[in-house]
Amino acid sequence: MLGPMCASLAVAAALPDLDKLRELLERIREMLALGGVALALAISCVFLLAWVLSHLRRPAAIGTASASGKGLLATISLWLSYGPVGLTLVAGLGALVPTLAPFTLKSFALAVLAAAFVWCVAVAAVFAGGTRVHLARARRALLLAGTPWYCLAVYLSTFL
Repeated sequence: MLGPMCASLAVAAALPDLDKLRELLERIREMLALGGVALALAISCVFLLAWVLSHLRRPAAIGTASASGKGLLATISLWLSYGPVGLTLVAGLGALVPTLAPFTLKSFALAVLAAAFVWCVAVAAVFAGGTRVHLARARRALLLAGTPWYCLAVYLSTFL
């Protein structure tokens, strides 16, 4: 009778302290969430900086030859920017609608990739220039493309 009891004590003595392991894993999760928030905030600032710097670009005169034909890139970037915003909306609804919860991170990931593409097109539209209307469209596209990053920073901060 004493033999099995001694054997169980020997096994229990060899087990690591699971509470310390759980605490270590919790700290690792917090560090990863904090790093994700920092990355999302940093990239959000890049989007906002691009938008601010886009105001340095002067619009071309309406009747000039340099203004004609440059509005297409700005219009395309504006229309493309609604994709990441829609995906961010799906990710946000995942917090409210339980059936959409599995798609939250997937939607954020797809929205972030789409936003990076839209950002490149919008910056190209700013560099191309155009009239005041064209530059306003490109600037709006820059702000809308940053939406997934702003929302991702808020979402990840909920895990801290």
